[in-house]
Amino acid sequence: MSDISISLPDDLLTYVHQKAPNPSALIESLLKKWRKQQENQALAEACKLIDELDLGWDEEWQAQAITDWEASR
Repeated sequence: MSDISISLPDDLLTYVHQKAPNPSALIESLLKKWRKQQENQALAEACKLIDELDLGWDEEWQAQAITDWEASR
């Protein structure tokens, strides 16, 4: 994994240090959640397109996709 460096305003940095015992882990966790959210959004958009183009989902597949999406939120 590559290392990255970010800059935060002093007040935000102070807040993070006060609230999180491991600020690096907090930031990593937030970035992972953001990435998962982006993946879920892309999946939702793809599902919408499939539905709009009437590419033939069956109800069972659609129900499973909705269940998976809800579980990932």
